[in-house]
Amino acid sequence: MKRFVIGILGAALLSGMAVWNIIHAEYISETYDNDRNYAYLTTGQVTYNKMKNEDYIKGTYLIDRDVSVTGNGVYKQIMTDIVTVDFDVEDMLGISGILAENDMGGCIISSGLAYHMFGSIYATGFTVTVQGVDHVVRSVTDSEDNFILIQAEQERGEDWELVEHREISGLVIDISEENYRGEYAAEVGEHHGYSSDCYYVTDYLNILPNINLPAKWSDFDFWAEASSEWKQMSERRLYADKDVLEIFYYRQRQQLNLYRWRSFIFGILLAGWCVMMRSFITSPSFPVLRGREAFLFPEQPAEI
Repeated sequence: MKRFVIGILGAALLSGMAVWNIIHAEYISETYDNDRNYAYLTTGQVTYNKMKNEDYIKGTYLIDRDVSVTGNGVYKQIMTDIVTVDFDVEDMLGISGILAENDMGGCIISSGLAYHMFGSIYATGFTVTVQGVDHVVRSVTDSEDNFILIQAEQERGEDWELVEHREISGLVIDISEENYRGEYAAEVGEHHGYSSDCYYVTDYLNILPNINLPAKWSDFDFWAEASSEWKQMSERRLYADKDVLEIFYYRQRQQLNLYRWRSFIFGILLAGWCVMMRSFITSPSFPVLRGREAFLFPEQPAEI
């Protein structure tokens, strides 16, 4: 009976660990659910001019690496990456707040920067000084890397559409209405003369990438192209020279996969444990069965 109790407790423990990891994986996945609507076109340091009929471009960003920033009331200087954006940052990067397009005095910082600067990841409402300008922290995103998001200074009547020759490091593309993978990236590349080198957030957050299925399963050309795309995605995740935003999604993928693998391993262990327990329960040595058999099939006295 003691072994039976240990078996039940072991099964409960393995079940609890599997469920715990599944819940955490689902929580992370849902936190970045809206990010799946975006692809990031990494251009490097180039000049950008907004064109008509490009409503699928959510905005642009410029990354300045290793810039010294300080915190209000904190005598520290931290080296961090500055990501300057020109669009509303909302329901992105796992943040709970919003950094509006016209919010020149706000910022979003990583939890790594918050901890190194203020000693706590709970830094909402604190002030960070970037290149002599104070920015109030609107939200903190979960990342061990140091980076800060700020809004670009508005020019020419606060209308970015009239600003020409902006320096950018990449574009954020809304792919929620894209017909096929790479459609908008190819259009941007043709319009502006950029490379169509982009990554989809789903490449990092989903188990399988977002690729449209063929009309016929026997479409071998499709499977050849899909195989090539999967190979390119895998190579990019492993070998690409990532900017701080792509590294952010890469780290979320690592965390998600950690919970997914744990869930899978605990599920396998639970299945094996249940098989072992079943064998034990059905064995003649199990005391409950022995008592039942003794009741149903009492031993007959030996014939003389």
